[in-house]
Amino acid sequence: MSITIKYHNREVTGWSKNITLEYKGDEYLVTLYWDNCDGYDITFDNKTNSTPAWAWKLIEIDNGDENLYEMLDNLTESEDK
Repeated sequence: MSITIKYHNREVTGWSKNITLEYKGDEYLVTLYWDNCDGYDITFDNKTNSTPAWAWKLIEIDNGDENLYEMLDNLTESEDK
């Protein structure tokens, strides 16, 4: 049997990343989500799955700097390849 692939395209429409991060000496387990319809979301793995105040400040950045979602995505991107 002989199969020849003439064209192939892989489209990623969503993903999740399990991340362990350290911020100011404390360790956090998070899941970062992205999909092409809703964009980013994050869940902190703690007793209430609540987002700490420091993280909200980084999520709500609106001055053109990277927000927390983008920071975590970019910092983990090189490890994914």
